[in-house]
Amino acid sequence: MQLFTARLAMRPLQSSDWPLFLQLHQNSTVIRYCYDMPSEAFVRSRFEQRLKSWDSTSTHPLCLVVFDKRSNEPMGVTGFTYELEQAELGYLFLPAYFNQGFASESLRAVIEWAWQQWGITQFKAVVTKGNIGSEKVLQKCGLTLTGINTQAHTINNTRYDDLIYTLKL
Repeated sequence: MQLFTARLAMRPLQSSDWPLFLQLHQNSTVIRYCYDMPSEAFVRSRFEQRLKSWDSTSTHPLCLVVFDKRSNEPMGVTGFTYELEQAELGYLFLPAYFNQGFASESLRAVIEWAWQQWGITQFKAVVTKGNIGSEKVLQKCGLTLTGINTQAHTINNTRYDDLIYTLKL
């Protein structure tokens, strides 16, 4: 399975993607609004879980590596977890690819594929309040703010609200 957009190519995570996956999950700029710095062992367990092939009955996330079509350089990952008739979207991109529309472009392709291939019509994303860039990505993809979980989690000893964005096709 592969997805393509005007500028991007996406394919399922492979064992050779470990360096990228680790870099994404341990880069302080990338994870600033996600969580505290995880151990390598924790990141490795998440990586191994995502290597399995995916279908709509899977309990593990679909994880696609996003590449620049021109340079073939890996830029980040995108995908979702599917549970209870709803796909929870997620993505991480290297800082060099921030603010260029790549996250929105990849997420739109993932949403379209999930709808066309699997008939998934309900999407959700949880964003830490203050992560304006991710809020804009979700809005560009048609998601709207539908809820707030106050003081939902702690990152670096600071409490944050979770913003819940949803889309129904």
